[in-house]
Amino acid sequence: MIKWAFPLKWLLFSLSYLSLAFICLETRDNGSLSSSIWLPAGLTLGVLCTTSVSRWPIWLVSAGILHVFASYLHDRPMDIALIFAINDLMILCFNAMIWQSAIKGSASVNNLTAMTIFISIVLGTSAVGGMINVYLLRLLSYPIVFSHFTSSSISNATGCLAMAPLFVVNQLSQLSVNKRTHSRSLLLMSSILILSVAIFLPESDFDQSVPAIEFSLYLLFGMTLLSSLFINEKRLSFLYVALALIISITTIYHRGPFSADYYDNGSGVTASQLYLLAIFISGLLVRSGITDIYLAKKHSDQQLLLAYSATPTQFHYQFKINVSLQKIIWSDPASQLIKFPANLLATPAQLLGRMTPEDRIIFSPWFDGTNKTTATPFSQSLSLVLTDSTFSDTHIALLCDHDNTANIYVNGVLIVYQNNLSQAGR
Repeated sequence: MIKWAFPLKWLLFSLSYLSLAFICLETRDNGSLSSSIWLPAGLTLGVLCTTSVSRWPIWLVSAGILHVFASYLHDRPMDIALIFAINDLMILCFNAMIWQSAIKGSASVNNLTAMTIFISIVLGTSAVGGMINVYLLRLLSYPIVFSHFTSSSISNATGCLAMAPLFVVNQLSQLSVNKRTHSRSLLLMSSILILSVAIFLPESDFDQSVPAIEFSLYLLFGMTLLSSLFINEKRLSFLYVALALIISITTIYHRGPFSADYYDNGSGVTASQLYLLAIFISGLLVRSGITDIYLAKKHSDQQLLLAYSATPTQFHYQFKINVSLQKIIWSDPASQLIKFPANLLATPAQLLGRMTPEDRIIFSPWFDGTNKTTATPFSQSLSLVLTDSTFSDTHIALLCDHDNTANIYVNGVLIVYQNNLSQAGR
């Protein structure tokens, strides 16, 4: 099975590359001579970023041959095909080398920073590649102007970023998507694709309905950003590729809002490229930022679990006091473990009522918001009535939430010692 793994992987790569190349060559722009999006660049970059340098030659040779072959079948002149193929491979190699060096050199980099680095590398190398393409085509006396480098550059960049969730995001820590949201993610993906077809497929007079079209474009943009939170990496990459093909192909065939009359001299193609580029960059950054938040919370929960495990004779009950509403929100099932009915510990007044008069004087200013902690928590031992009329030794630590302005919150933890809990339960 292992012996056939690499040949099968190469065959899958070749078929995928050829299929994407055939589709993308249908979006060629007669002005810049490049496709409006080049998805095979993303496929090749993904493979290069996730394999060792020693394996690069076979992938590069395969990609180059397939690029030229697909161009030949689409009646692209051989000199143009060679320029685009060789330049594309050189830029992708440079891109992958920088990325692998950046990842290996900084093991502690977070997802958002790493994704920002990746996007910057892609944009920078794509811009250089676009300029080289224009320069070489002008040397061969093709009617190319310098401004055409934007189409070639964005074509490569959008292709790379569309494939990023499938390859590069997998190298970073991934966001755990709840399996219960499976049907919702499919519904969201379907809605986005249906909306994109509804916006870009019609051939009508868009000049008469500019506000409605602009709203639809913003809605599609927002829904795609939203999908970054709920869809796993493979589906997210599929969604990006599908959006890229729908928008690029319809625009090339003079359909959709970017084919309106106020887009002249091929500027509609560039506008569609920039729209896709904005979607992909924003989506990848949002995905990476949310993943960092998820991982930070997961790490915090693990550290808390380790702290609890190191003190087996103590039970920790986390709670939050809404000072404005005078409510206590328990994070842990304290009512089950301390044998309290939930409604007997629902307010600060009820908790204060189970303290000694001396402790009540100490904690009242904290519970009503008079006293506020700084960066250091307030910590105090106290006597608290548990399930009977006997006072037990416990401990409470409090820390104010200074980031919330709508309501004042006090975060707290109640520590009950095992011997007291056992006695209270009898």
